[in-house]
Amino acid sequence: MNLIDSNGITYIFKNGISPSKKYYMAPDVVEEVEMTQTIFGKKLPKNILRLSDIDEFDEPIYVNKYKEMLNNHGGRSFFNMTGFGDISILASVHTLIERFAALKKEQLFDPTETIYVFTGDVGLSKRIKNEFKSDIDIKSLSDIK
Repeated sequence: MNLIDSNGITYIFKNGISPSKKYYMAPDVVEEVEMTQTIFGKKLPKNILRLSDIDEFDEPIYVNKYKEMLNNHGGRSFFNMTGFGDISILASVHTLIERFAALKKEQLFDPTETIYVFTGDVGLSKRIKNEFKSDIDIKSLSDIK
């Protein structure tokens, strides 16, 4: 499962990349990207999707994890409305991990996927490493294909 932040979308627009893989945006990243699309005058490639539209996304779990991440992580500003994309990505990763664990118990085959986060944000990368240790793979923007 490939998650992408708004820096990744900017990278795609600036470099004219048409991704061949599917990339998913966390809910708050979707809102950030709407502004990015306006700035660049471009639409998202068809392989950039909303995480909230897939079956593995569970909104009640997400909202609870979002609340926890807001309380556990600083670096956001309600005044400037910044930092919420990072919180949303952290909450989304927690949601996916929890859903994959539940599905693994319910199904005959293991539906678990490796979660990759594509970002150029050093702060987000540190938060992911601190929050999830080595369970999540962080990929650089140059890895977007």
